[in-house]
Amino acid sequence: MINSTNTVCITGASRGIGRKLAHAFSAVGFPIILTASSINNLSRVKKECLEAGSPKVETVEVNFLGDNPLRELDHLQSKPSILINNAGNFLFKNLHDTTDQDYIHQFSINALGTIRVTDYLLPVLGNHKQALIVNICSKASVVGYYDASAYSVSKHALYGYGKALRAYLKQAAPHVACTNILLGQTLSSSWDGLDVDHELLIDPVDLAEVIIGLTKLGTRTVVEELTIMPSKGELPR
Repeated sequence: MINSTNTVCITGASRGIGRKLAHAFSAVGFPIILTASSINNLSRVKKECLEAGSPKVETVEVNFLGDNPLRELDHLQSKPSILINNAGNFLFKNLHDTTDQDYIHQFSINALGTIRVTDYLLPVLGNHKQALIVNICSKASVVGYYDASAYSVSKHALYGYGKALRAYLKQAAPHVACTNILLGQTLSSSWDGLDVDHELLIDPVDLAEVIIGLTKLGTRTVVEELTIMPSKGELPR
């Protein structure tokens, strides 16, 4: 069990799912590290987390499209034992119209960004008696969508990395659990402006409860993979 005195690092925490995850972990007393592509966007979330009950909140700029995206992580005061790789970007674009740059952009954020952060923090996570890495993958990690091909490719890559990471940790650091979550359509800022019934989407609060549940497992147990879907199934595209 990882108790609430341990710090959780949440990437992509300035809005949407990441923001809701930060609220939930704060409510049960975890210290929080929030990352986003602009630190200015995190000020509101930091205030919300402190008001929700987190004893300490650090904010860090991590811009996966920058020249040195992890430079600010060198200044972290806290040493996280939980890493939630949530940062991502969704591109809705037909395969026929998708450019090389679209693929590079999606891969840089959705796959390579997570790989970089995880590699950077892995020594820190490994120094704890118990640690947890959660990769927010997608249903698009195992299904190809012609109208979001670059996104699908990047999420397939993230899922592959997560499986490879789990295989590595079994041998090198079995006390560090790795869970890949294949997440279906979830209420987030990605749906802003779209004519979609929000009641048909996964509530991100439920996702947060699942992840908090993972922290309560002992070192003898790992949930390697979870699929979470809307109760009425996938919405028509």
